[in-house]
Amino acid sequence: MGSDRISARSRAMLAAIRRHGSVSRSELIRESGLSGTAVFRATEELEAAGLVRSGEAVAAGRGQPSALIHIQPDAAFSLGVSVMTDRADVVLIDLAGAVRARQEITQPGMPRAQMLDAAMAFGLERMATAGVDRRRLRGLGVAVAGYFVASSAVNPGPELDDWALVDLHETIGRQLAMPVVVENIASAAALGERILGVGSRYDSFCYINVAAGFGAGIVADGTLMRGRHGNAGEIAGLFPGSGRVTPNLTTLRDRLAEYGVGCSGISDMIARFDPEWPGVEEWLAEHQPSFSWLFGTLRMTLDCEALILGGRLPRALAQRIVDAIEWPESRLPMRRGRRAPSTALEVASLEPDLSGPLGAASLVFHRTVFD
Repeated sequence: MGSDRISARSRAMLAAIRRHGSVSRSELIRESGLSGTAVFRATEELEAAGLVRSGEAVAAGRGQPSALIHIQPDAAFSLGVSVMTDRADVVLIDLAGAVRARQEITQPGMPRAQMLDAAMAFGLERMATAGVDRRRLRGLGVAVAGYFVASSAVNPGPELDDWALVDLHETIGRQLAMPVVVENIASAAALGERILGVGSRYDSFCYINVAAGFGAGIVADGTLMRGRHGNAGEIAGLFPGSGRVTPNLTTLRDRLAEYGVGCSGISDMIARFDPEWPGVEEWLAEHQPSFSWLFGTLRMTLDCEALILGGRLPRALAQRIVDAIEWPESRLPMRRGRRAPSTALEVASLEPDLSGPLGAASLVFHRTVFD
């Protein structure tokens, strides 16, 4: 039985099993609120489809021991591609969300068709090397740095002209003859951090993506919030009218250049970043008020569990920024001796160029297997 023919209830059960990796049927009953019979039938259906396997029984309180249900990582694979103004990466992940292979696929001029062919060839070659049938590849997720102008058409910077204002879902699907999911880079990065990073600790958080540009991805109750047009989290638009500088890595590179620290591009700057470089302290002093204002705005607007600072921002620099965040109400008197519940501040734990393609690849599973 293929996963395209399993019931909606079983798909939801599969998503729960994937979150755990391995989980007992009794725990699935508690989490889902379904009857033992319903959970048993769903897991049996998933096992028949080859997506999970039942294993040893474990004691779970009173009553009979409950069988552990394990995800079958090799049952399905997906590819994820992230495309930024100066860098592109591809990852191959399995059904458990583990990264099985990754590679940079940056090309001069960022030609769309050639880069997608390179991503596909890479994924199929790695699957063949592992002895995995190519029919287990469920699709390709693409994350592009830009805002949506239609359901799957983005408007990126001038460096990505070949990716601009075309129906990527239809165009890429026709080129590669497989399911395609298209997402904004910040939203995909948020989902990647949710799967394997610090975001896995939270059901609701906002991921602030600092790169050549600036944006955010929002996860609410475990689900990516896209907004009416797919542009939820386009926070860079808040800054021009606020009188504050917009944080991004382009301004950091420019400031370093003023102090004689030459970098061939953002990728080079990230790879060689030294927090002791001259110009870093000046950049922080100029941009910290913007971060504090933004974090306060997001906290009051979203009321989420955590704000996670990531993207391609060097993690040592991100930690400096998070440590210096000042909440607006800290200057105001408390009401009845109490303030509103606080929001956790975190630095992204995934390395800078992994979260985007990982999230894009995971979206394939959410569209074709889990949902």
